[in-house]
Amino acid sequence: MMDFSVGDDQQPDHHSPQVNADDEVAEPVLGGETLAEESEEQPDPVVQEADRLTDHPVPDAPEAYELDYGMQDEIDPHVDRQFRQFAHENGVSGEMAQKLVDFHNSLEAARYEDHQTQTGEWERQTRSLPGWHGANYRKNMGVANKAVQTFASPALAKMIRDSGYSCHPEVVKAFYNVGRRLAEDSYVEGRGAAPREKTIGEILYPNQPI
Repeated sequence: MMDFSVGDDQQPDHHSPQVNADDEVAEPVLGGETLAEESEEQPDPVVQEADRLTDHPVPDAPEAYELDYGMQDEIDPHVDRQFRQFAHENGVSGEMAQKLVDFHNSLEAARYEDHQTQTGEWERQTRSLPGWHGANYRKNMGVANKAVQTFASPALAKMIRDSGYSCHPEVVKAFYNVGRRLAEDSYVEGRGAAPREKTIGEILYPNQPI
């Protein structure tokens, strides 16, 4: 009977790769950088949220927000109160709340610039109306403003001025026509006995019974 010796002289099996437990895991060659990035340990979302709250805490109460609205006039108290309440209920930090205010202000500034551009275009259109060129512009505006002073209330005059419609060609033409009718009727009645100031209805609709 033949004995088979088992010892150090046994030849290793080259078909079975030997893995040393002490060896470090080699960086993967295949798969590209994406595979390597996916292999990295992903941060815990809970830890990330805790870090965020620590760096940017939410104020204890709506009144605790320190907000700079960047406005010369005071902000509407109702708007301020509603925004603070919304921010606090939704866990908005003080820093993010200020960023939201700044973003809103940038939108309002852009809207104001667009409106200024539009009012300039309305004035250009009014100056281009037939018979409104040159010195006639000031003369015709005097007639239109006479109608505004006669028939528009202070609240209406302020609304027209603040909205930018004081240069809108349709608004200007409407008051100009009223002012011209007013001047014509005053001249005709002035030639008779005691002049009577007509109503706005009589001026705009002279042929209709009032």
